[in-house]
Amino acid sequence: MGGRNSRTMSNSLMRGLLVLERFSPEKPQLSLAELASVLDVPKSSLFRIAKTLSEMGFLRYDDGSKRYSLGTRVLSLGFSVLQGMELRELARPHLESLSREFKKTVNLGMLDKHEMVYVERVKVPGYRDFNIGIGSRIPIWNTAVGRAVLAYLNPQDLRLITEKLKKLPEFQAAGGEDWLRASLQQVRLEGFAINDRDVYKKWVRAIAVPVFSAQGVACSINIVVEPDEVTVEELRTRYAPVLLKAGEELSGALGYRGKGKPA
Repeated sequence: MGGRNSRTMSNSLMRGLLVLERFSPEKPQLSLAELASVLDVPKSSLFRIAKTLSEMGFLRYDDGSKRYSLGTRVLSLGFSVLQGMELRELARPHLESLSREFKKTVNLGMLDKHEMVYVERVKVPGYRDFNIGIGSRIPIWNTAVGRAVLAYLNPQDLRLITEKLKKLPEFQAAGGEDWLRASLQQVRLEGFAINDRDVYKKWVRAIAVPVFSAQGVACSINIVVEPDEVTVEELRTRYAPVLLKAGEELSGALGYRGKGKPA
């Protein structure tokens, strides 16, 4: 019995990995029929596999197009080999340039389920680092680096994350869904997110801009500052234009061809 169960689990795992391997930069979205045409898997089994992978966050299903694409949780499979990520290599020069200009530590964050994960950073030696390092996870809703991504997620993904956030007492205490909706609208209007000593880190200010790929919002760049060194007005007038330019340049390198930010 144990051997049979092991074989069944091995077959399911193998089929799941084969499904994930079907996606590529040339074919970032595939329908169930397209997957079935290239995989020797019964359609009923393929549907169960795709549904499971979607529920786990490894795949993303779009109700409108009826197509699947890779989900953000796929990134968790590769955090042990982050040194080889193309994104980090492309982002590094932009982070270094920002760090030199402002003499501050600059971070690159990516969404993983309902948290942000720092995947690259350029640290200013001797400067306070706020206990953040590569691989550090921080909340998405009350951080600039998180809201810069949240504001540009597709409605389905934003709704799923909001439903999880609504279970957090601290989220409801801050104003809940109404507060978040207004906050994200402000991000879309300005193109950047600012945190002014909010719940997560009461002693810091931060500014972040989104970065886009051909598939949508990919990550965000942020700079965290001491409130007694940099005012909110300085973040808006001095930091924001330079950060926005860096975000647009990195977005272009990642294949984003849109003008400005998505509505």
